[in-house]
Amino acid sequence: MTGSRVGYSEGRSTQEHGGPLPYENDAARLLAEREKRIADAIALRKPDRVPVWHGVPGPYPAERLGISAEEQMVDIDRSLEAHFQTALYYQSDMVEVMPPVGATLALGGYRHLKWAGHGLPAGSGWQFRDEEVMRPEEYDEFLYDPSDFIVRKYWPRAYVRLAGLAALAPLREGQGYFAAPFAFAAFGTPEGEEVLNALRDMGRAALRTVAGLAALGRRLAQAGFPLAWAAMTQPPFDLVGDFLRGRKGVMLDMYRCPEKLEAAAEKMLPMAVEMGVRGARLSGNPRVFIAIHGGVEGFMSLDQYKRFYWPTFQQLLTALAEEGLNPFVLVEGGANSRLETMADIPPGKVCYWFDHVDMKRAKEVLGHRACIAGNVPLSLLKLGTPDDVCAYCRDLIDSIGREGGFILGASGQTEDVRIENVKAMVDFTKVYGMG
Repeated sequence: MTGSRVGYSEGRSTQEHGGPLPYENDAARLLAEREKRIADAIALRKPDRVPVWHGVPGPYPAERLGISAEEQMVDIDRSLEAHFQTALYYQSDMVEVMPPVGATLALGGYRHLKWAGHGLPAGSGWQFRDEEVMRPEEYDEFLYDPSDFIVRKYWPRAYVRLAGLAALAPLREGQGYFAAPFAFAAFGTPEGEEVLNALRDMGRAALRTVAGLAALGRRLAQAGFPLAWAAMTQPPFDLVGDFLRGRKGVMLDMYRCPEKLEAAAEKMLPMAVEMGVRGARLSGNPRVFIAIHGGVEGFMSLDQYKRFYWPTFQQLLTALAEEGLNPFVLVEGGANSRLETMADIPPGKVCYWFDHVDMKRAKEVLGHRACIAGNVPLSLLKLGTPDDVCAYCRDLIDSIGREGGFILGASGQTEDVRIENVKAMVDFTKVYGMG
């Protein structure tokens, strides 16, 4: 069985979009089958076949539906429609959603994310702008009261329109009626009024986004597709490194003030757990997405990983598992030297989605503890042919997927790839991945 001509269909609609929903008589059955297939793989059981997912919508909405990359970031209705129509086209086992966060962020003047039409050319994906937001001498202030620091320091530095929050008195001093004039005076200034206007604008967009995402989840379920996940959190180290200290700052902190960096990660741990649990409980979906950024090879050594990154990350994974949830961890970067350490997790609860790693070795080291996901290279999905993609998928399935504990997908976010290659990956796996 070679190439993209796998001849497999799960009752696909006769048209790519715009026609009647497929499976309208069997949607509940298909939804249950797909959910069980994914759950079996994560629990290290052998499913009826290898599960496969297509990733984010990628180029399909722009090339086939006329929904631009910019619209997918800022137009709530068109963005969510793009996800739904893309799911109908690929017919994979779960649907990964990239929320249209630009609709909210742009209204606040958020400085750290770029996308098409907002700092990047048309047709681009999105990029995070790394920057030091918290200065090293502010560790003690952050550790004393993180929530106050986020409102009065992080928000006004990260959002242009929220700059007036820097004039607020400490939030912890706002108790009692005598405190009222001092607690709220800053909102009476022109800068404070701009904050209130920005919060109103952002709040309306955020509410529309959340409501739209909930409606999309219901619509997908009615068509037989489970969401890949509906909650997310981050490793505590990355909450410090990504949004407060920046990549350069946190790297220097490992040498200049290691104890304070460790303390900050420990301070973020319960917040990271709460974020994941709350989202999962609200959605009813047990899978929690987590992206690893700072803990990969090339940024820190194995010894640094074991000291600064893994302890709080391991506690996060364990806490989520104890809540009955399944962390779905995207490891963005090399991780071969970390595999033995990453095996110290509750068995049958965690899925590691690998980017650059020796998948056979990952299966050998982690296969008895964690599900393995990935890792069809983005370069192959961009530059290869459907036959090339099918050959790679065949090797993955034969070498690590036959006995379960494996979900096949791309090695990362499928933004700049060829549609026919992603289609070949999905279709081929649904036939060749039979148990």
